Amino acid sequence: MGLFKNSAADLAELATEARAAGRTRFVARLIALSSTKDDAIDPWAERIEAIEAAGWRVEHFSATANDKGGVEAYVLFARV
Repeated sequence: MGLFKNSAADLAELATEARAAGRTRFVARLIALSSTKDDAIDPWAERIEAIEAAGWRVEHFSATANDKGGVEAYVLFARV
């Protein structure tokens, strides 16, 4: 684990905790490293699937380049 929780398991745990606390929205920050060669960012899909399996659905998705040459996504989930 890096400086913040970003693995599928970590994010699913955070999403489960948010749901148990009665939250109706959950936001995840996903990062793709500049070394990613593919157009598809499968780790993002895995993380989104893990959060959705914890009882959430994607409501809004925004992505932007960061200052380290990678791409960051901010994903807003709504409780299902």
